[in-house]
Amino acid sequence: MNRLPPRLLVPGARRSRARQAAVIALGLIAAAGVDPDRPLPFDVCVFKSLLGIPCPTCGLTRAVCHALRGEWAMSMSYHPAGILLAAGLVGWMLCSAAEAARGQPVAEVARERLLTSMMGAGIVASIAAWVVQLAR
Repeated sequence: MNRLPPRLLVPGARRSRARQAAVIALGLIAAAGVDPDRPLPFDVCVFKSLLGIPCPTCGLTRAVCHALRGEWAMSMSYHPAGILLAAGLVGWMLCSAAEAARGQPVAEVARERLLTSMMGAGIVASIAAWVVQLAR
């Protein structure tokens, strides 16, 4: 049985993974450190300002901030995909850091399947939450 050597990342890709991990870590630290009920000093929803109704992702930033603090019920009250997005960002950061440290990809097939599943679940949760908001 011939065993193939592990596929290594080129130096540029390895640095890119390290930058990704660092940027995501800084963003998560910032999101965990701000007031979760008013994380931004301004409203960013152009959809809501133009049409007067919330968009499918309204409340997602606040939901992620609450999720990062472990406030699951508050996170769910703002947006059902907040916990999912927070978990996805933490996972992305850890995977990027591991790839940068090891110099080779980590569980590529599993990561792609998980990403696809999480994206699908997030889209479904966002649309469902949006429909519920519009019905109120």
